[in-house]
Formats: sequence, structure tokens, C-alpha cells
Amino acid sequence: MYQYVLANLLANNEDCLGVLFLDGTGETVDMACSGLGPYEMRVLGAYLGIYLRQLQRMLAANHLGTPLLVHIEKSAAHVYAVPLPDGYYLAMVQRQPALVARSRATLEEAVRQLERGLFTPSPEPSGSHG
Repeated sequence: MYQYVLANLLANNEDCLGVLFLDGTGETVDMACSGLGPYEMRVLGAYLGIYLRQLQRMLAANHLGTPLLVHIEKSAAHVYAVPLPDGYYLAMVQRQPALVARSRATLEEAVRQLERGLFTPSPEPSGSHG
């Protein structure tokens, strides 16, 4: 299910270099890439995971809540990361110049799809009556 969401996010964003689905340790669970190779995306994901964990610790230590979206802008790229339940992150890397508002909207829709498909608890079986 999440492979479809990643591929769609990549396809629906012009100049998107890649999309990462990261676990709580920053390891790449899966990815879709077009402008960067799988090795570069995994390295970027590992460093992004370190950064996101440090950011989470700093926010928690200062009672500042959790991030809704992390946006890192570099001279050649934008990196967006959105937290998911259970410590996971969905991240997107896009070449400059980017359509930031469109990128964020499609990223937020992908997050909703992943949350519904992967993180929604299954309903409890109903007990028998009688």
C-alpha cells in the first residue's frame, strides 16, 4: 500500500528527486526516487533521521510539542519531512526552485493516506450475543 503512495507522491510533484518512508531510527523502510539514486536517498534518509531525532529531543526537553512539518531549504533542494504515528516519517526531496505550497499539499495528502492505510487500528471483533 505505501509503495503506491510513495510512487504517487513522486509522480505528482515536478522536480521531485525522491520520497522516503523512514522508521523511528531513520532507517529507510521504502523509497521512490527519480533524480537521486537509491544509495544517495538512503544516506540522505539516515542523516535526516538523525536530525529529526535531535529536533524531537530538543522540542520535548523544552515542552514545545511535536513538529507538524519540517522544511529544510538548501541552495539546490528542499527537504520536507512529516511525522507519522509510531515515530515514522514521510520525507520528500525536491529540486530548487520548488512549488512549495503544492508540494506541501500533496505531501499532507500522502500522510493522510498512509495514516488511514497503515496506522488506523483495526476494529475490535464484536462479541457474540447470547
